[in-house]
Amino acid sequence: MAAFDVIVLFMFGTGAVMGGLRGFVQESLSLIAWVMAVIAVRVGHGATADLLTPMIGTRTGAAAGAFLLLFAGTFMLGRLLARSLGARTRQSLLGPFDRALGFGFGFLKALLAASLMFLVLAFAVDLFEGGPRQRPAWLRDARTYPLLNATSRAMVDYLHRQRDGAGAGGGGTDDAAADGPDGRAGTLRR
Repeated sequence: MAAFDVIVLFMFGTGAVMGGLRGFVQESLSLIAWVMAVIAVRVGHGATADLLTPMIGTRTGAAAGAFLLLFAGTFMLGRLLARSLGARTRQSLLGPFDRALGFGFGFLKALLAASLMFLVLAFAVDLFEGGPRQRPAWLRDARTYPLLNATSRAMVDYLHRQRDGAGAGGGGTDDAAADGPDGRAGTLRR
């Protein structure tokens, strides 16, 4: 087993265990806290920056302060609510079910993180080594390579469909990947 596989499996295990410890309710509400923080910044940034400009003195400082206030404030409140509701759920009759779902949700979050890591790594290696056919053996021969390549390619295809206006139900693109020397799908380029 390659060192790359060990790192990926460690990420999967850690994500699953942490998800199981926190439970599904806390994990999902924490994710919602991130989304709400982004929405708060998107909706209220301009007005909050306008309110802070006289107090801070510069528009740039007010914009940074508004971002910190809105994002951190919304995120912290969301996390506190998630922690409180998660603790109550874990102590209830639904506790074991909540932890089991949290285990799976944590694994999926780790898969997403590992796929993003693979995406960046594959891009960097392809950029400096000359493409997918030149990927080093430690990456090509990793046992987790097919899984991470498929999930990261699916993410890229989804983003391309969204960008092109086809929506989530559109078909994939044929030119999203080129085969590597071992016959496996290669790069994530267009």
